[in-house]
Amino acid sequence: MIAFYIALKAKKLNEVARLQACQANLESKQGEFQQNEGKCLEPELTLTTWHGNHASDFDDIRDADIHASYLELSGDQFTKVFDAIAAKIAELQAEIVQIQATIDRLLAEQAAAAAQS
Repeated sequence: MIAFYIALKAKKLNEVARLQACQANLESKQGEFQQNEGKCLEPELTLTTWHGNHASDFDDIRDADIHASYLELSGDQFTKVFDAIAAKIAELQAEIVQIQATIDRLLAEQAAAAAQS
């Protein structure tokens, strides 16, 4: 019985480690993503590259839709993912505390039973 809880605790600790690694990787990707924000506004349209109604429409779409979506993704959506990961880590850590309490209780019961024998 104790071995089951020890294995369960190890599994939960592994899950926490994987989530923390994922979070660190995502933080790196978020920084990289934010550094490349300007790329969604390239190329800059000038009179020598492209002009006229279609160029203006393209610029409007790029600024209003593409850039706005990019900003939402780099900010709000990353934040939601980080919040979800943090919540799951907290949940797993609470489970680990409960599992450790169960292990401690079972060990104490086992020691008490051995002392009575």
